[in-house]
Amino acid sequence: MLPRRRSFRMLLATLLGLAVLPLLNGWLVTPPPGTACCSVDRWFSSEPLLRAASAVLYRVGISVAPHQVVVGRDGWLYLGDEQSASLTTHRRAGRASDIRLGQSYGEGARRWDAYLRSRGVQAFRILVAPDKETVYPGHLPQWALPPSAPGVADTLLAHTGTDLFVDSREVLGRAATTAPSPLFYRHDTHWNPLGASHAFAALERSLRADLPYEVWPSADERRLLRLRPRAGGDLADSLRLGAWLTDTEPVLAVSEQLGTRVHRRYASSDQLDPTRVADSRVIPTFPVETHHDQALNTRRVLWLTDSFGKGMDDLMHRSFGQVVTLHWRDVHKHGGQLVRLIDEVRPELLIVTVVERALATPAFASVLQYPPGMATGEPDASLHKAELLEMSGVEHQGDGFRTTSGVASLTFRLARPVAGAGGLSLRLICEDRSAALPVQVFWRGAHQPRFHRDQSVRWLHVGAQSSLDRLTTADGRPAEEMQVLRLDLRGQGHCREFRLQELALRSASAAAETGERPR
Repeated sequence: MLPRRRSFRMLLATLLGLAVLPLLNGWLVTPPPGTACCSVDRWFSSEPLLRAASAVLYRVGISVAPHQVVVGRDGWLYLGDEQSASLTTHRRAGRASDIRLGQSYGEGARRWDAYLRSRGVQAFRILVAPDKETVYPGHLPQWALPPSAPGVADTLLAHTGTDLFVDSREVLGRAATTAPSPLFYRHDTHWNPLGASHAFAALERSLRADLPYEVWPSADERRLLRLRPRAGGDLADSLRLGAWLTDTEPVLAVSEQLGTRVHRRYASSDQLDPTRVADSRVIPTFPVETHHDQALNTRRVLWLTDSFGKGMDDLMHRSFGQVVTLHWRDVHKHGGQLVRLIDEVRPELLIVTVVERALATPAFASVLQYPPGMATGEPDASLHKAELLEMSGVEHQGDGFRTTSGVASLTFRLARPVAGAGGLSLRLICEDRSAALPVQVFWRGAHQPRFHRDQSVRWLHVGAQSSLDRLTTADGRPAEEMQVLRLDLRGQGHCREFRLQELALRSASAAAETGERPR
């Protein structure tokens, strides 16, 4: 008899739960547009129960999605490891690999700066936005606190060796101690307009040397007018609590005095919804062109930014009359989108905004570690031309070649070894007229068994010909004996068909005779 009673109670509880679910779904869940009114998914979803469980666990500091969100002290939310291993990266000290990465970033930034100046760009800066953990570590759980030694970003930025990077982390750290309101949202990964305004001030100070006559938003325009309530952000959404957790939105004077802006898809007359353009959770995959006729300066700006750029939109558009925005992850897409924009927009200023957690990721590294190679002149008789030995992911097609996979490489051999190469020349034409192609060349001696990344160089092949004036190993030493070369093509689906006219080395003595300086 007892087992029957237990079974009856379980059945009764199940039926009661099924009876309550439609009431909870009707009260708590807003159906997506187009959802059928009487579907099982609409009325018998487990979402209300999961949301209730998440709310209870949030109160005691437990996350239902720990890989996405970490619940900190006083209800603050932080990003987990799902994006860029953010939490793990913050918890480790810098390594030798971070030093090498910082050095390669510095070299890449200098080469990008030289290329941009040759194209008429007057100033180039890379603004680093801090993670929330950096500015507000006091709200982290004890187990998630960063190390006392210099961290990953500290180590990387300390070894770039250039003032092209604007590190706003210390600026916001100091401002957070006296600010009338938090500089980050409590339930979102992003800074708010007040925090972004301090970073914009650091960018302004850095640019004054290159743009001494520029007019910038006044202190009165950056003034905090009031705080208004806002719904929870992306972290709250990950916990299913976006509609339940509230935050505060700082309103700056510049936001109310800005006037009308016109947002368009670049090279199109189609206007975009300003609300979606301003939403940090909406990242367009295409360039967005913004015009503001009341801007303080009429300069053309090309802005490569991630979602952290949204917080300083108003200050950027108040400062500059024409701003073309593109996510930095998309610079190599569509056959060299960035190079094409530089030629078409003819920007006077190029700014990169990148959040701290993305600094050491392969996606951002692909921007700085593939700077443009300089255009070559007439063919040089002193070059040591390499002959094609074998191919992988590439096949012959008529007078040219065609890639057959996403990993395409061609191996070459020099007639005799070259020691201490003074330069490299590549003549390659993409049949689809791609503006630029990321490439990497590896080298080794005749008796070395395999290629190694420390003996390689990356650059952005622009147009039909490009060159490098100096080849060094990863630690900066001149390249030793070279006889076998491998050319890797990283076209991201473009430049599938191409004509390769030449891959050649210039000896160090020949480079010295021509009077070329290393670039």
